[in-house]
Amino acid sequence: MIETDHLKQVARKERGYLWGDLHEARPCTIRNQWSIGCDHIKERIKALTPLVGPTPWDEVQLPLLGDGIHQRIPVDLGIKVGVDLERVSPVRVSLNAARSSA
Repeated sequence: MIETDHLKQVARKERGYLWGDLHEARPCTIRNQWSIGCDHIKERIKALTPLVGPTPWDEVQLPLLGDGIHQRIPVDLGIKVGVDLERVSPVRVSLNAARSSA
């Protein structure tokens, strides 16, 4: 029988992949916003969250943080999450600078 800790580890990893899938799905939508596919991924994230807890903000892609998506999904489940915007801002500036110089 598979141990509970192992199942939680697998669920956390899958939840991380789902955030990546959501990040990749958004540019394929009208005005890079939302689609039925995005909603499907969101529901899968919501299914895993009660089992393993909310995703730490530093494991989520910056656009999903900046647009408030990471913060809104757990709220649907009654879970409040925070984002350390003081730590996010320098990373965003650094990424923008790297894109500009490329």
